[in-house]
Amino acid sequence: MAGDEQAWHLVEARRDDGTPAMFRIRDVAPLPELKTIFVIELPYPPTELSRMPDASSYRRLQVFEEQWLIPAASSLGWMFVAAKTEDGSFFLYLYGDNDPNDLIARLSPFDGSLGFFEEQDPTWDEYAALKELLDEANAMPAERDDEAEPQPEPEPTPARNSAAKKKPAPKKTPAPAKKKPATKKPKKR
Repeated sequence: MAGDEQAWHLVEARRDDGTPAMFRIRDVAPLPELKTIFVIELPYPPTELSRMPDASSYRRLQVFEEQWLIPAASSLGWMFVAAKTEDGSFFLYLYGDNDPNDLIARLSPFDGSLGFFEEQDPTWDEYAALKELLDEANAMPAERDDEAEPQPEPEPTPARNSAAKKKPAPKKTPAPAKKKPATKKPKKR
């Protein structure tokens, strides 16, 4: 995605509420002449547990970026700098200094549910926050499977018979023999 000459970096993160988020951040130097940040929101159906997109949603994003966003941004003087994926939406960050309505007009036919947000950011504060996230991720030591410390195996504990013991049943004694019913003797006549 985003076939540009600058390097793109992936950062996995979690919001304060534990929701996973994925960032793609382009390694660029801020350009002071690009004073407006423009964010595009492309919704996707989130998966149950992670709230992240499925494979078809990623393919749809790729089509949007490669066939719609990058050509429109390039021709209208906007720079695509980052993408965030979280909780049912892709957020695509661009900087530029042209009328954002031209970009909206070019991208809107892709999907009527696209959202757009723009504001002045001449000091690239939003990008600085994303870059800080990248720097923090790069500062974390990488853990590889072959370098991970082996975890000690817990010592086996003797098995316990967890079934509760019952009191022995009282011994059964045979019931006293029943007396035979008295039979009437026939009367002699």
